Amino acid sequence: MKPLYRKVVKTSNVYYNIGLEKARVRDLSGAAVYLRKSLELYKKNTDARNLLGLIYYEMGETVDALAEWVISKNLQPEDNLASEYLKKLQSRQSRLNQMNQTLKKFNQALYYARHDSEDLALLQAKKVISMNPRFVKAYQLLGLLYLKKEEYAKAEKTLKAVLAIDVNNTVALAYLDELKEVVKNRKTTAREKSRRQAKKLQEQNLFEETMRDESIVPTYKEGTGSWATVFLLAIGLVVGVLFTYFLLLPVKERELNAGFNDQILSYNEKIAERDTNITSLENQIEDLNNEKADLQNQLAAYTGEGGIINEYNKLLNVLTLRGNGDYIGAMDAFASIDSSIVTDQTFQSVYGALNAEFNDSGVQNLYTRGMEAYNARDWETARVYFTRILELQPDYPEVIFYMGICYQNLGDWATAVSFYNQLIDNPAYASTAWGAAALNQRGY
Repeated sequence: MKPLYRKVVKTSNVYYNIGLEKARVRDLSGAAVYLRKSLELYKKNTDARNLLGLIYYEMGETVDALAEWVISKNLQPEDNLASEYLKKLQSRQSRLNQMNQTLKKFNQALYYARHDSEDLALLQAKKVISMNPRFVKAYQLLGLLYLKKEEYAKAEKTLKAVLAIDVNNTVALAYLDELKEVVKNRKTTAREKSRRQAKKLQEQNLFEETMRDESIVPTYKEGTGSWATVFLLAIGLVVGVLFTYFLLLPVKERELNAGFNDQILSYNEKIAERDTNITSLENQIEDLNNEKADLQNQLAAYTGEGGIINEYNKLLNVLTLRGNGDYIGAMDAFASIDSSIVTDQTFQSVYGALNAEFNDSGVQNLYTRGMEAYNARDWETARVYFTRILELQPDYPEVIFYMGICYQNLGDWATAVSFYNQLIDNPAYASTAWGAAALNQRGY
């Protein structure tokens, strides 16, 4: 191993160990940073790739986790924990489908949030969390929506839920800092308002106390008798009645009319608000029905015959057959994959690598495996590989000759002679070394 290569692998392992330590204390986002650095240096570090997949899965990023494990298994087919992780995911098909639906709902929530439909975004984000209680990005979005709606207690509770999953999540910590600043400013404003109200109340009490302290001095004039008193009382009563009729009653009437008008206006506003809510609910129902139809179509595209999940299963089956040594079975299974259905970059990368191996270099790989069996005198296995080569490339003289040898050693002399004759009777091969070898082997 070259010194530079050893240094790169060693540095990759150092980053992996740092990521592992951070993962142990649930600093998931911090661990992911170091694990990605590890893979940037050495992409074949399957331990780092498997751990990164686990972190993605723990944070609700199932698709990213699946991608890392598929790559890991392709890089190291044997003795790889990624195989167990993928097997468990495959055994829980309904859970995998639910994760796919969760991702779609989260994208819909983001769309609503970006188009000023906070209520719909809030509803979708809650649905996402109910389906996947560990989806960190959904908690972050929900916390941001609560902040915007000034529901600070709910925002704090949601953001703390993020930290329970990922203790050093930078986004959640930033939102909490902003929340603390907002709450601090609101408390300052509330104290200032309370101070102003207390000052106003103090001034009002002072005024009322001053008014109570002033005494009204009665006036008295000698010579006024009882008739004068009665006359003055009568005049006062008449003046009071006239004052009430001409001044107080119109004021009271205006107050009643104003109150009545306010009530009518309030009722009209409530009716308008109700109509708006009905329209909004009808639009929500229509949107949800459209979303339901869309999700059903997407679900069919994922889980139906010829769906995306089916193509993933085919690809995994090819890798399993190849890893178990059934090379021809892997080639046959690979031919049934429809790569146009899946646009995922990881899938396309693995598919491209297998396509190059089975198609571009398929005959050469079959020849290498056939010769290994031939040299080991495993005539039947060699015959299987050579037969497949001739199906793909019939004019391969040395393989035709080796097929004769295999059948001869398997005790089928007639079939062996038929292969020798293909070389002896064909002018293109008769004068070649393979034609001479076939004639010598046939013996006449």
